[in-house]
Amino acid sequence: AKTLDILMEPATLSFVKNLNARALGEVQIREALQELRAWERSAEIKLLTTDDSGRRNPLIKDWKDLFLEMGDKQSLLSSLKESEFFKAFQDQGLALEAKMSTLDFVLHTLNNIQRKWVYLEPIFGRGALPSEEARFRRVDEDFTDIMAIIMRDPKLFYLADEQIFPHLSDKLRTMLDQLERCQKALTDFLEQKRSAMPRFYFIGDDDLLEILGQAKNP
Repeated sequence: AKTLDILMEPATLSFVKNLNARALGEVQIREALQELRAWERSAEIKLLTTDDSGRRNPLIKDWKDLFLEMGDKQSLLSSLKESEFFKAFQDQGLALEAKMSTLDFVLHTLNNIQRKWVYLEPIFGRGALPSEEARFRRVDEDFTDIMAIIMRDPKLFYLADEQIFPHLSDKLRTMLDQLERCQKALTDFLEQKRSAMPRFYFIGDDDLLEILGQAKNP
């Protein structure tokens, strides 16, 4: 009877409730982290092959789905960090958060690079702007190398792996800067031609480049 009385005391009941809440909270965090680690192991990048895209490089596709999935996983991890029971899992959680942060930057930068490369590659492929040719070719080689590695094994989290892609964030940052310089040089070149011949303002960039490339053909 005395044992039952002790168990019914408010302090004991409060302790048991807190213990139960902690157990449930830790189980939920553990299961969520297991889900995140399973995604880390299995998530893959979807590609357009050279046959599908008509280009010599494979290209990443379904960017919207990729970014939505990344956002969902980042939100899940953020909600886990807010839990009072997260401390026991802090090392695992913060290591995963660091990888996801790197991956987020890499994906957004690579998306920008791919869009600019798709626009500029055919232009430089026909020698439309010789002054920027060397700059574009350096980026083109790096982009080709990156896509070849992704195609061999399209695991998403390999993009955050220093062993597979050493200094990738820095490399992508430089590549994007160089492509933006190429694009600015192209814009300035076309603006110069349009200023000299105002009717060129009614012609799209591709058509104008085609005309300029045929300058010796009346």
